[in-house]
Amino acid sequence: MHQSLDDIAELAEDLGNRFLFRGKVNLEKIAKGKRIRFIESNYGNHFLGQLVHYSRKFYILLNTDQLSKSESGRIRFTIAHELGHYFIDGHRSKLAKGISLSFSGDLSEQECKKIEIAANHFAANLLMPKTHFLKKAKKLEPGFAGIFILKTQYDTSIESTTKHYVNLNLSASVMIRWRSDHTFRYAWCSKLFSNMTGLKNFHLPIRFDTDYIKKQIELIDSSSSGYIETATPLSRWFSTIMQGTSRDIIGLEQTVKLGEFGGITLLTFS
Repeated sequence: MHQSLDDIAELAEDLGNRFLFRGKVNLEKIAKGKRIRFIESNYGNHFLGQLVHYSRKFYILLNTDQLSKSESGRIRFTIAHELGHYFIDGHRSKLAKGISLSFSGDLSEQECKKIEIAANHFAANLLMPKTHFLKKAKKLEPGFAGIFILKTQYDTSIESTTKHYVNLNLSASVMIRWRSDHTFRYAWCSKLFSNMTGLKNFHLPIRFDTDYIKKQIELIDSSSSGYIETATPLSRWFSTIMQGTSRDIIGLEQTVKLGEFGGITLLTFS
């Protein structure tokens, strides 16, 4: 039976709540309960983590070549993602039948993307159970001020915490992810933002300025807070918004670096 993203989120949240201890989900205990062993080794640039089935047992392979350079939050998200492949029935069933979840001939590229989206959705809701997360977030300042606290509490990455924050519709916000070479990677917005502006995910008309990002990075490097913020008009970031019109509302722009992984610009509007 096909599991919807809502079903997957509910499954992950229930599991996360059961293994939540002092605000942090115990992933090792979840894996141990299902007799899933971790195997750490050098796998080059092939993957961060991978769930494999061998001789009726499941293993999570962790690539130390990649993960040794990562913060604990990124490693935990990788493990949670692979646990998602186990707990999502369709993914586990394919692996047990010897079908690879990677795009390597067994599955189409489109099907692989759906599988990865589902596992990412599971990971976010496992590490940051929705009801628990919302209760904590609503007591904190909006934007990165609160997100940094949530990241520390749940021991998650800035990227996964920010995207979860946006997905849970805590404010009218947009997450803009950029690469280490200062080029655009993707953007994601909350439902509140869509309702306010009429702009929707998968069709966000982002106006991305590489030179502007470079200047923001210079300011971050001279800052002690880890991120910078400024007021920004909607037209700076969206090509369909004309400067000075009634739709060109002012919001809070915050930018943080993710080292060799690029960075995030978060826009929040009220």
